[in-house]
Amino acid sequence: MSREGVRPGTARWLVKKPGGTWKTGGKLKSTARVGSHVETSWGRGGHTGPKYPRNTKLCVEFRGLSTKAFVTLK
Repeated sequence: MSREGVRPGTARWLVKKPGGTWKTGGKLKSTARVGSHVETSWGRGGHTGPKYPRNTKLCVEFRGLSTKAFVTLK
């Protein structure tokens, strides 16, 4: 996931399966600047990683930023 206007540092992600509660999906990961955005990925090359059912909500929390980035899996 990427976020505009954030300094490079670390980020963590939270996951909420349908009918469940928010849980931390992993430890803090480093972020890297890509143009005007900062991005981070989980898994190898951003193409592998955990698999979740439809309608699972993911949230990325960038350290030092109060606004979180949310996405719902379709």
